[in-house]
Amino acid sequence: MKLAVLSDIHGNHYTFFKAIEVIEAIKVDYIFFCGDICGYYYGQNEIIEYMRNKENIVSVLGNHDKLFLDYLNEIGKSDLNRSNRSFDLLNRSISKENLNYLKSLPHERSLIVNDLKIGLFHGSPWDPINEYCYPDYNFEKYKTLEYDYIFQGHTHYKMFKRVNNIKIINPGSLGQPRDKGYPSFVIIDTTCDEIEFFDVQFDIEKLISEVKKNEDTEQPKYLINVLRRIGTGEKNS
Repeated sequence: MKLAVLSDIHGNHYTFFKAIEVIEAIKVDYIFFCGDICGYYYGQNEIIEYMRNKENIVSVLGNHDKLFLDYLNEIGKSDLNRSNRSFDLLNRSISKENLNYLKSLPHERSLIVNDLKIGLFHGSPWDPINEYCYPDYNFEKYKTLEYDYIFQGHTHYKMFKRVNNIKIINPGSLGQPRDKGYPSFVIIDTTCDEIEFFDVQFDIEKLISEVKKNEDTEQPKYLINVLRRIGTGEKNS
């Protein structure tokens, strides 16, 4: 069985659809998505549309997805920070069907696929939406859990850890990496226990031009700086 694991797309349609080309060519059985379609960039509606219409995608809600839903309910607007412009644009374009799909996403999933027990979270098993588990996290806590695989995101840092018999994987961010590298996702072949990280290179200047076009506050400086550091070896904060 082949699985793809994605996380933290944040509206970057350039990297998302390039990754999907690879994933479809590999013919994976399932795509697991660890949350955060929304926030930062502007291809959110197209990405939701694709995900909503693929039967083999298993997804959870991310913190930026929740922020967007809160934004629609006029809750927490002061906390929108760097995401508000992309939320404004998504609010104008999102279809009813895509919004209902986003609202339907759970905070966490625990499921069995081909006798493998899989946990899917944005943050962590203890705080599915908001906890950051960076590579230097204390993973001793995971010893009490009963999973074959745990997929999680949120940090925008690639990670693979083994704790007892559990394989803990963060595929990194497909939309906005902050770990020196390129946007990334993971392919797992469970029959031979192979785990491979795939990098996605794209025309960064095209996305930067979208940022300059759409942002009318101090936002462009942050978003552009993060994009310009992709693949340079310079960590993003």
